Amino acid sequence: MNIVAGPTTLLKIPSKKRGIKGVCNTPPTPLDRGEFKEDYMSDTLKPLSVKTEHLAPKAVTNGKLGDKCVTTDKIADGAVTQEKLSVPAVTRPISPPIESTEIKDGAIKTDKVAGNAITTDKIAPLQITSEKLQDGAVTRDKIRDGAVTKEKMADGTIGTAEIIDGAITASKLAANSVTSAKIAAGAVKTSEIADASITPAKLSFPIPTRPLVPPIVAAEIATDAVETAKIKDGAVTPAKLSFVPTAVGVYVPRDCAGIDFDNDAFPVTDDWAIDGLNLSAIVPAGAKAVHLNIWVRSTTLAGDALIIRSNGTTKSMNRATVVVPVAGQFAYIDAIINVDADRRLDYLRYSGLEYVRVNVLGWFI
Repeated sequence: MNIVAGPTTLLKIPSKKRGIKGVCNTPPTPLDRGEFKEDYMSDTLKPLSVKTEHLAPKAVTNGKLGDKCVTTDKIADGAVTQEKLSVPAVTRPISPPIESTEIKDGAIKTDKVAGNAITTDKIAPLQITSEKLQDGAVTRDKIRDGAVTKEKMADGTIGTAEIIDGAITASKLAANSVTSAKIAAGAVKTSEIADASITPAKLSFPIPTRPLVPPIVAAEIATDAVETAKIKDGAVTPAKLSFVPTAVGVYVPRDCAGIDFDNDAFPVTDDWAIDGLNLSAIVPAGAKAVHLNIWVRSTTLAGDALIIRSNGTTKSMNRATVVVPVAGQFAYIDAIINVDADRRLDYLRYSGLEYVRVNVLGWFI
């Protein structure tokens, strides 16, 4: 059977309808389309005998196609345009945006998530578990103050290296937890011993009884141990003195009604102000020494000072020095300084002092 589509004329092939049996060796004669349609039915054709070349252009119409017979590989690339679609084409950007219900569970894989796309507000509460954290990821600045409670610490976690110096205060110690072995040698000083807590049983030697028997002898008194307050009034008789006094000075106290000398009396100088402090209007002639009360303050520097000395550099060690210990605080002293007949003293004032006050409390005649 030899059927050709297109411009080639179909050949007439003898069939049973024409009364010819067996194989026909007579060359076929041309066959027009109408005759083919009438005489050659579909049951006359062998299966799969109609090939592409046998079909005329546009011979395959919609009605010739079976349901679902056009597969993806039958459609040429780019052949499906927007007007071929029965629904609107998806354009970019997608509008309206894709809703959560349109995304299949598990469809968003790791490679679909952009870097830094998952922010804090995207994470549901309690979703970050231990296995989600890399080792060492939780640093000190990631822990909220007060978040690490004792329940979060394993037994034996805190060693000596983890305790800040001075962190163990008295309130942190359990009763009777400080034993003798925990106290360093020499650590218990007088200030650590409560009054009357040393009982006779705590001493390794007998407690002396009063009066002392035998009495204290000179060898048992340390040098400079006997101060003025320890000497009873009238106890020092001439026989107790190691020298013969030539004269007895008399102290004359003075009742101050106000400030004798203030800032204006002590201009700042680069060196000693010789005879800068004139006491002659207060201290009488013949006075041998003067008793001064001195106050100073510096608001900016610690270490600023006022120095007052006897007139003349040959008496430079007979001086009074008052130093500001802490900026903003007052400092004061009482001092006794020798005076000459002119009753003038030298002074040196540091430039940082912003307050100076000097009063004459008395003098020696």
